[in-house]
Amino acid sequence: MNVVFDARVVQDHFPGIGRYAFNLLAELPGLLETGEALIVLHDPAARNTRYDLAGLRNRCGKQVMWMEYRRSVFDIRSVLRAPVVPQPNPTVIHYPYYVRPRATRPPSVTTIFDAISFVYPQYVPSLRAQLSIRILHQIAIGASRRIITISQSAARELTRFFPSIAAKLAVVPLAADPAFQPQAESHIAHARAYFDLPPRFALYLGSNKPHKNLVRLIEAWRVVIGNWRLEFEGASLDSPLPSPHSPIPLVIAGHQDPRYPEAQAHARALGMEQWVHFIGSVSDAQAAALYSACDLFVYPSLHEGFGLTVLEAMACGAPVACSNCSSLPEVAGDAALMFDPEQPQAIAEACLRVLHDDALRAQLRARSLEQAARFSWRETARQTMDVYRSAIERARPA
Repeated sequence: MNVVFDARVVQDHFPGIGRYAFNLLAELPGLLETGEALIVLHDPAARNTRYDLAGLRNRCGKQVMWMEYRRSVFDIRSVLRAPVVPQPNPTVIHYPYYVRPRATRPPSVTTIFDAISFVYPQYVPSLRAQLSIRILHQIAIGASRRIITISQSAARELTRFFPSIAAKLAVVPLAADPAFQPQAESHIAHARAYFDLPPRFALYLGSNKPHKNLVRLIEAWRVVIGNWRLEFEGASLDSPLPSPHSPIPLVIAGHQDPRYPEAQAHARALGMEQWVHFIGSVSDAQAAALYSACDLFVYPSLHEGFGLTVLEAMACGAPVACSNCSSLPEVAGDAALMFDPEQPQAIAEACLRVLHDDALRAQLRARSLEQAARFSWRETARQTMDVYRSAIERARPA
């Protein structure tokens, strides 16, 4: 079996998909059998400040060939015509994004991560964009022998919108990047000083897109702060407290899309600026330190294809409270405290349980590490190779 892997998505424009493709590429070579080859298509002109493709290339053995393919993923020519790959003749090609060529030779596999654009069409900028996304999904589904998705929840959603996909679907879970593991105290101290954080804090890390549900999280945090103050001499929300009893702030990290200012506006409207800190984008190293340092990682998202952020937090040993819907129960298992994300009171109650109970936090930290260890990129790559072989089998004449 000779595999072509379209790695053009390993670039800054595709942070999540690029992470998926890069980590697969790191593991696939070790699973090749004698006589098999992996041909990696890459675009050296694409901006890539996140992933060390050159270092990965140096680590790959002789069974891995690298081929420049200087064409944007979104170039219409990339959709109309598949790349021409030299010898050895490929037997399967993997496109890790739904924007892909409509050509079907050799048999192909496509990864479709979720159906969020169809679940929440109101967040797609225009009707034209909605139509384009649907057409590109239909092209990908029609052209693929197999479709990989990343959770049972995503598989159900995709089947609801595209019933014909069901017979082609394979669920292959993701894993946390190796960078996410419990961090040394020196790294934690550096991150705490860099972001000017107190000894105790709760953390959310992710975007501010509406389905991430940050407005309700901020409403919940007002309940958390109010409850915390009532624990000490009936203090009001605005009265000062001795520092040992100071309420725990919520740190919101991650890219803040200016199209969605509602969360920050809501924090201001509720007078919560003192207790909700928006710190913006963070590097992987900073994220790992924040996960390791926080007293609670809270994730109230309404919809996730997989919920990789939760797994990253668990891999660092963070106590986690998250939504009880979409794919998050699959990822978190029984290692997280779960809540109804549509109820700010329920979010607040789960957060308060973790923050007030030292024994529970310690238990959740241990569970987090155990749960994260159940997922690995090696296993993701192994299951992906099984999908490749299945695609080849389906392509053979009966």
